[in-house]
Amino acid sequence: MRPRAAPRAAAALGFCSLLLLLGPGHACPAGCTCTDPHTVDCRDRGLPSVPDPFPLDVRKLLVAGNRIQHIPEDFFIFYGDLVYLDFRNNSLRSLEEGTFSGSAKLAFLDLSYNNLTQLGAGAFRSAGRLVRLSLANNNLAGVHEAAFETLESLQVLELNGNNLRSLSVAALAALPALRTLRLDGNPWLCDCDFAHLFSWIQENASKLPKGEPAGGQAGLGEGGREQGEATRSQEPLGRAPRVEPDGGGFGATALDECCSG
Repeated sequence: MRPRAAPRAAAALGFCSLLLLLGPGHACPAGCTCTDPHTVDCRDRGLPSVPDPFPLDVRKLLVAGNRIQHIPEDFFIFYGDLVYLDFRNNSLRSLEEGTFSGSAKLAFLDLSYNNLTQLGAGAFRSAGRLVRLSLANNNLAGVHEAAFETLESLQVLELNGNNLRSLSVAALAALPALRTLRLDGNPWLCDCDFAHLFSWIQENASKLPKGEPAGGQAGLGEGGREQGEATRSQEPLGRAPRVEPDGGGFGATALDECCSG
């Protein structure tokens, strides 16, 4: 009797067969448009899930303005050439560890205006080439200190307009290439953890420039979440870091009182 093929070998054979079947010129998903051989546009179609299949060599995928709640865990294994993913204005609730396995070329990821509440450790593992990541205007209340590990190329991180009351400095220290950081529009809690975050921003002011709306920003905003809601479509505020938790404003001079109180 011949030995049975290993499950992994069978899976690999099936995947290779699928590649041959679909080929790089496979047609667009129903209801979407392909403006060029590497771009698929499925925006504002009311889709409940990620349409499939795409051309295997798709590089730019636009699925903003739908009702998608989940990114298939094997999605990037099939579409490893993807560089640009616009996932704004959907109903995404969570990111499982391993979601981005196979996303070795992904550089731009926009997950703003979804329903994310937590970012766990290694949420973006395998997406090491990300340059820009927007998580703005979700419902994020917690970010694990290892959420951004391996993102050594990330230059722009947007966490504005969420429900963050604290953020570990370790999460940001794992981003050596970071140049633009948006934290405004969050209900920050006045405590020593916040003081550490504020100090880290001040210490890294040279690589996180502020003062020019068209440049980078390292600000905690002025006016809490309400202001963040009102300025979603505007350029980042070019002001020194400051926060007004629970309606009361304070700057660097109040950090000692914040910790001692």
